[in-house]
Amino acid sequence: MRALPAVTSGVFAAMLLSTAAWADTVVLKNGDRLTGAVTQIAGGKLTLHTDYAGDVAISFDKVSSVKVDKPIVLSQETKKGKKVDIRKTEITAIDRSDTGYTVTTASGTESVPAAGLTTVRTPAAQQAYEASLHPGWLHAWTATANVSFALARGNSDTTTVGTGLNMVRPTPTDKTSLYYNEIYTHDGILDETTAEHTAAGARYDHNLNPKLFAFGTGDFATDALQFLDLRTVVGGGFGWHAVAQPKQQFDVLGGIVWTHESYGTVPANLTATPPTAAVPPEVNSFAALDFGEQYTRKLGAASSFTEQAYIFPDLQDTSQYRFTLNAGLSTKIKSFLSWQTTVSDVYVTNPPMGTKDNDFILTTGLGFTITRK
Repeated sequence: MRALPAVTSGVFAAMLLSTAAWADTVVLKNGDRLTGAVTQIAGGKLTLHTDYAGDVAISFDKVSSVKVDKPIVLSQETKKGKKVDIRKTEITAIDRSDTGYTVTTASGTESVPAAGLTTVRTPAAQQAYEASLHPGWLHAWTATANVSFALARGNSDTTTVGTGLNMVRPTPTDKTSLYYNEIYTHDGILDETTAEHTAAGARYDHNLNPKLFAFGTGDFATDALQFLDLRTVVGGGFGWHAVAQPKQQFDVLGGIVWTHESYGTVPANLTATPPTAAVPPEVNSFAALDFGEQYTRKLGAASSFTEQAYIFPDLQDTSQYRFTLNAGLSTKIKSFLSWQTTVSDVYVTNPPMGTKDNDFILTTGLGFTITRK
């Protein structure tokens, strides 16, 4: 092989030395040395970013020492009630000792017990983490919108349009949820609308402790075929995080709500058997209990299932109640694109005369997800 000229060899060696000098170094207990950029230590793993293998996760109990070119942040958290105190220490080296670790800071060295060295981040990652603890109102939102459309021509002449929007803003202490959905169907042969339902609402949950939370809700709905001009339901209560796992969550809750319903005039139907007379406008206002549950489950890496069911017994007439069920299945196609299937069912025991007591809606179509970090 032809030897490199002396000048070229010197430049090449200088480049290697420069690269080594500016790289973070991880020394394992068996003597192996790895170079790259240390990005974090968390969950018992050290993550080292390398040019040759991307991110490499190393069991931290196999590490003897760590030296970094730019300071990283040792984050030590102490919970005092609902408040979290964070002690941050910029360090440039970590060495394992008999009692724990010795870390090197700008002012010298200090000993850290094994239990005290749990989380180390880059300064930028630490700043992002602290911002996530107290996000601004316009941040941390995830919005999912879906649109469905069906058209039939020939022996049939129907047009159906369905839209939906769900927005969620979870934080370590609370969760805000907003929703909107609408379905419209028109029969061109009969020249009449066969479905026209709109619903919207908001809910706020605040954790009182890791298991108990308080909530407040507001729901609004209209249904042209049931002659429902507007149903307003506002209330609140308490809930229990019965299951809180990374892949599934299950909450049960109970409270009290105030319901106000305004129904328009139901026209006479002389072709019905037997014929029905017109029903005048009707207004109902009553207090009701609120019992319910909500369940969320991740199905593999791309799909998730959500379900909510509530029953509202009338406190003035216990034989009357309203039941609602909402469920959805979402499967990701791309990071922002998914296929959405939703089911909604609303049952009332006392609908206006001449109208049905149950409304069932099934929609499926493309969904679009937007996240504001």
